[in-house]
Amino acid sequence: MNKDNYKKQFETRGFFKIEKFIDKNNVDKILSEIKFVEDADIYFDRNNRIRRIEQIYNKGECLKDLNLNFISVIEQYLGKKVTIFKDKFNAKPPGGEGFSAHYDGIFKFLDNNGEEKNGWYHYDNFFVNALLALDNCSEENGTIEIANSHSGNFNELLDNTTKDGTPNLLDTIEEKTHFEKLNLKIGDLVIFKNTCPHRSDKNNSNTERRILYYTYSSFENGSKYENYFSDKKNSKNKTIKSLTGKL
Repeated sequence: MNKDNYKKQFETRGFFKIEKFIDKNNVDKILSEIKFVEDADIYFDRNNRIRRIEQIYNKGECLKDLNLNFISVIEQYLGKKVTIFKDKFNAKPPGGEGFSAHYDGIFKFLDNNGEEKNGWYHYDNFFVNALLALDNCSEENGTIEIANSHSGNFNELLDNTTKDGTPNLLDTIEEKTHFEKLNLKIGDLVIFKNTCPHRSDKNNSNTERRILYYTYSSFENGSKYENYFSDKKNSKNKTIKSLTGKL
């Protein structure tokens, strides 16, 4: 698929997939760097297994290169200059829980002073995700399910959510949204807007389902990376999406 087709898919649906973005050898190197990463934020699931590791994009040479490659793809195919906003490694071991249907960044949070802020939109109004499959991702092990981007401003989209400090969709919105299961091979890449509803089921296989998931914001508004993670750590929100999911 050529550049114009990717751009058209992004404009009409809000997402597209690039097969074989990197090879398995590079994926193995990335997994090795993640395994030995230091000074990262680690979250665990209800069974005390690693569910997420954040702040890793600059903790290894392969991870650094990957970030630059993601930026290059977004700039080449979307014509938009971006900078990294947040990053995470998601682990879903056998039996690991999934993620409820949600947008990215559409929620309210209380900052360290108790002031209410508009989720990611406190920092910017453009966000695009790059999801890299580190394992083969299938329906059995809980691959991402994604829908066409929803239109609307922050407050309009917020009305589609549970408004509990997470961006989770109301059941009524989820029920009328068509989700497409994206089966991915190791090294496949998915680029999608934060306004694309997405979800995943639990891992019902006997193998892991691991992904890297970087989010980018507008370059012209400057880096918000440190601000975002500082605010996240100091937020007074009681509910955290990354710690709960579909069993």
